[in-house]
Amino acid sequence: MILITGASGNVGREVLKQTAEAAARTGDRVRAAFQATAGVVVPPGVETVALDYNEPETIRTALKGVDRVFLVGPPNSQLPALERKAADVIAHSNIRQLVKLSAMGGRDATFTRQHADSEDYIGSKGIPYTFLRPNGFMQNAVIYNARPINEHNAFFGSEGDGRVSQIDIRDVAAVAAKILTCPDPERDGHIGTAYTLTGPEALTNFEIAQMLSRELGRDIQFINLPPEQLRPALLGAGVPTWSADAILDLQRLYREGKAAAITDDVEQILGRAPTRFAEFLADHRSAFEVRQKAAS
Repeated sequence: MILITGASGNVGREVLKQTAEAAARTGDRVRAAFQATAGVVVPPGVETVALDYNEPETIRTALKGVDRVFLVGPPNSQLPALERKAADVIAHSNIRQLVKLSAMGGRDATFTRQHADSEDYIGSKGIPYTFLRPNGFMQNAVIYNARPINEHNAFFGSEGDGRVSQIDIRDVAAVAAKILTCPDPERDGHIGTAYTLTGPEALTNFEIAQMLSRELGRDIQFINLPPEQLRPALLGAGVPTWSADAILDLQRLYREGKAAAITDDVEQILGRAPTRFAEFLADHRSAFEVRQKAAS
C-alpha cells in the first residue's frame, strides 16, 4: 500500500491524483493522509486517514499495511522537526521506500536548507529513500501573481533578472507516481537516489511577463522591487514573518542566478520532456482573466 501525506496541499493533491490513476493500473492500494478527514474528497478506491506529525500514534496508524510513503512536510518553520518525527516512526516500520518531496538548492536558502537538513536526518536513520528536489513551481504564478495581474496587469518580486528553471507541479507528481508504483524501486535505481526536477528552460520574470502579455492579449509588467520594499508588502498581505523572510531569501537565491540549472531527470524518468511555461500558461489562462470577466 502507498501512503500519500500532505494530500490536501498543492503538491500532495496532484501526487494523490496521479498515483491513484497509476495504482488503478498496477493494482496498488492507496491511502491519503490529512490533518482531518471530514469532508475530504479523494479519487475512487482511495482510503483516508488523519495524521498529525506531532502525534506519533497517528503516524503509526497511518502506516499500518503501508510499504511506500510519499512524505510532504508543511511549508513553515517547523518542517524539519515534523519530518524528523515522521522519520523516527518510519524507521521502525516495514517501509521499503520513502519518497520525500525536497527542494533544489542545497543549503543556499532558508526553504532549501530545511529540506537538506531533513534529507540528512532521513539518511541517518537508514530509511530506504528517494528524494525529489524540484525547483520553483510554475503554479506559483497563479497562487501568488494571478490577483495582482488581474487587478493591476502587473506582478511583483525581487528576483531581478535571475533565471529560474521552474517546473510544473503536474510533472513533479508524474515523477512521484511513477516511482511510487514502480514494482522494484531498488532494481530500477530509485533507492538512495536524489532527482533534481526542473523545467526545460530557465526564464526571468521579465520574460514571463512577455509570455503572459502574448497569451492574454494585454500588457503585463513585472515590477522588480528592492527586498526592503517587498517585505512590508508581504507582511501587509498577511504572510507570517518567518515565511516572508524565507520568500525573500529564496528570491535572493533566484536573483543571484543559483536556480537556473536545467536537468534531464524528468525526461529520464517519464520518457518525455517536462512542460514548458508557455504550455502551462495556456492551460491556466482562465486564472488570469478574472478581471476581464468581472468587468464584462
